[in-house]
Amino acid sequence: MTSEQAFAAWVTFLGPTEGALSLDPHDRGNWDSGIVGVGKLVGTKFGISAASHPDVDVPNLTLAQANVIRKEQYWDEVRGDEVPPPLAVLLADAAYMSGPEVAVRQLQKQLGFTGRDLDAIFGPMTMKRLQAAVARPSVFGFPSGLHDVVTEFAAQRMMFEASLSTWSINKLGWTRRLMHGVALSMLCV
Repeated sequence: MTSEQAFAAWVTFLGPTEGALSLDPHDRGNWDSGIVGVGKLVGTKFGISAASHPDVDVPNLTLAQANVIRKEQYWDEVRGDEVPPPLAVLLADAAYMSGPEVAVRQLQKQLGFTGRDLDAIFGPMTMKRLQAAVARPSVFGFPSGLHDVVTEFAAQRMMFEASLSTWSINKLGWTRRLMHGVALSMLCV
């Protein structure tokens, strides 16, 4: 699968979970300040939240505009066109949920980065370690090291999400989304 096809698959995957305008006053993402009850309740549409995108007219956002934001601010930030498509969809989705820096840091932890090297920057060293991990044989008997990278990244993401204060409220939805994302990633070979 090409990176363009993987991006299109990821955007289609977002459809059922990131659709209509949400104005839930209990969701901090719907407030332009990112703090419940502070600022203006603008909402989230297509997964584009007022808190993360205060300059966007969220209620009038079109799907085409949302896809431009998804590509430029999430997919491109995790180098979706340069990493293997199965990993790209999971990285982009993690970036979409928690920010590109968090997604890259999760990948770096998986790849053995520690201390100051755990910088959330997807630079040449991160790419080099990723390529080496993908090239190794799978320790679990999967067809390739890429499968190990994908499943370990999913585990890192799950551990991060479980550490959040809102886990008890969102755990089923987040777990379901992650499992569906893993299934999608395996179709992106």
